[in-house]
Amino acid sequence: MSTKAFPLDLAQTSYSYVERANPAIQQLLARHTLSQHPNARVLDVGCGCGANAQAIRQRSPSSWVLGVEPNARAAKLARSLCSDVFQGTTDEWLKAGRHDAPFDAVVLSDVLEHVPDPIAFLRDLLVVDVLKNALWIISVPNYAVWYNRLATLFGRQRYAWSGLWDRTHLRFYTRRTVSELLEYCGMAIVDRACTPSIVQSAAPLLRKGFERDVEQGDHLALANSPVYKLYQSLVEPVESRACELWPELLGFQIVHAARIP
Repeated sequence: MSTKAFPLDLAQTSYSYVERANPAIQQLLARHTLSQHPNARVLDVGCGCGANAQAIRQRSPSSWVLGVEPNARAAKLARSLCSDVFQGTTDEWLKAGRHDAPFDAVVLSDVLEHVPDPIAFLRDLLVVDVLKNALWIISVPNYAVWYNRLATLFGRQRYAWSGLWDRTHLRFYTRRTVSELLEYCGMAIVDRACTPSIVQSAAPLLRKGFERDVEQGDHLALANSPVYKLYQSLVEPVESRACELWPELLGFQIVHAARIP
């Protein structure tokens, strides 16, 4: 029997992600919420270690971000970056009653692909009074991204610690199917964006350079590295514009901004 760690062995590690803020989420959130509400209240569902929360508060220091995160290790790390963190599921958060003021935005960053029943999950949140007037920013990995099409063509499919074939992904979406899901749940889509996939396609190789950081609990090592900051300023803007020409093929994450009519 092999002793090499296998991604589907969930007991190997409690949290295995190399995190960074989602630029498409930040773009839509800034355009539709932060520009109009400098003191915005943001609910970050599945906040992880707080990468998106950190970016939101850097852009809008007076905003208030509540993270809801079921993983205990991630929730502990996120407390230094979010305004507040609830460690548990959204059901547990709702039952705890910690939602007495309206939120201006709700972020679901790569959450729906982990949920067994995404329709019930969304419908339960959409009827919560403090979320009814919020802008919803929903990101999912794009199953139809070009490198996954090639891999499928050649019969290659392998679970991984993170990425499109993350070991905990239960659902898979394309740009069209996630749009259909949101509209089926009664949401009105107001904007779309995508994250680029060209550099992302090398993620398994790039991850190797940060394995030790992840083991030591520094899941934001990539996002805080000088190389990544150089990529953000010089490469990512060009790559993002190119991917927007054909998001169904070139987008790695498909991001929707939606509201409840």
